Amino acid sequence: MAAKEIIWSLRAKQELMDILDFYNERNGNTNYSFKLINELENWLDILSKSEFIGRLTSDKKTRVIVMKAYLIFYEVQEKHIEILSFWDNRQSESKKIINP
Repeated sequence: MAAKEIIWSLRAKQELMDILDFYNERNGNTNYSFKLINELENWLDILSKSEFIGRLTSDKKTRVIVMKAYLIFYEVQEKHIEILSFWDNRQSESKKIINP
């Protein structure tokens, strides 16, 4: 099976940027953010080749991958995989729109 393209929703992009900005500011450097990006790229490489590795959520079309303290919500489309949300589990549950 050929690797599928990974695309990010605007929401997921913003969530990732907010997380990276938070840690850059809190830590006073980008070390943690670079580690997080590297780990995320590794997961996305695996996902692009094995699209059904994530657990199916209750809506029966969205899947989720647990990446340490983060959840990657995605949906498999015919020609690509769309990242819907990049959720930091340490955030308030009230901010989460997508529920597993």
